[in-house]
Amino acid sequence: MRQTDVILQRLLALHPNKLIDLKLDRIIRLLAGLGHPEKRVPPVIHVAGTNGKGSTIAFMRAILEAAGTRVHVYTSPH
Repeated sequence: MRQTDVILQRLLALHPNKLIDLKLDRIIRLLAGLGHPEKRVPPVIHVAGTNGKGSTIAFMRAILEAAGTRVHVYTSPH
């Protein structure tokens, strides 16, 4: 059994009396209907967590810029 199948079965077991649609079919149809706007935006890396965000961003930025990639970093205290 694939790991995704195992995870899906565990999630479904949490709500045995309700059928929860955990598939992405609806969102995929929505995105198709909108002309796939997600394909027109540049790649985004979101760094979150309690500790290490600043050093993680600095490390990733250095690697990406060394590879010739344009990088924009936005940080917010909130």
